[in-house]
Amino acid sequence: MGRLSSQYVISNLCYIYRASGKQESMRLTAGSCLVRLVRFNPPSIQLVIEKLSFKDLASALVKGSPREQQISLNLLNMAMLGSHMFTNIGRYLVSLAEDKNLIPSLLGLVEQGSEVLRGKALVLVALLCKHGRRWLPHFFCSQKLLSVVDRLGKEKDAYVRQCLDAFVHIVASSIPGLLDIITGDVQQMMGGRRQGHISALTSRSAPKTSIHLFPVVLHLLGTSTFKHKVVTPQVLRQLANLIKLVETPFQVCATQPLYLLSF
Repeated sequence: MGRLSSQYVISNLCYIYRASGKQESMRLTAGSCLVRLVRFNPPSIQLVIEKLSFKDLASALVKGSPREQQISLNLLNMAMLGSHMFTNIGRYLVSLAEDKNLIPSLLGLVEQGSEVLRGKALVLVALLCKHGRRWLPHFFCSQKLLSVVDRLGKEKDAYVRQCLDAFVHIVASSIPGLLDIITGDVQQMMGGRRQGHISALTSRSAPKTSIHLFPVVLHLLGTSTFKHKVVTPQVLRQLANLIKLVETPFQVCATQPLYLLSF
């Protein structure tokens, strides 16, 4: 396996997979070989990504045949799982974020793909959200994905169910950390006591905070698939503290006239 996963072999397999002039069967065989090599030798994903960029894989995921989509999903998922082996995984993810067709394509695969593509697409969505909060509103601030996920909860295919369980676990486990960040942003905004800090909490123009991600939590709580996983004693305490924190300035405003009348 060490010889097969050498830089020479991987470079040639990547070249064959990318070569548009090669026979389709040869290209797909080379792609399948790459997936198997990385699966048995995870560190080799670095060599593969040097030759097949995230942008290339995303393009194949959007425009490719089902076999190409499966190869791309496998390589992207293994790259995300092996992100600790990359110096800066965020640099690689930028190209994915810039691809406007990626999110619709992933949603389409989850909704209408084969069992294998559905499962692998769910895992990729979860890993993207785990590695960057910017992805959360794209997937969870609309009912499209969540309604499909609720339907998949009745899926009988064992592979899809395993992938769905992993998807739900990864996303649900990120909520406590997200609520901590949102609470910290609210505290920072209110602690400044600047004029207009209340309106800032409801403003849509607050790109430097994570407050705009709170609807993600609300949408997850409204689904049959997620609500039992998301609602934990820790999350309930966090939500209660957040409500008290946001209510404070309104209580001050309500009592201020009585305070003035006492003089």
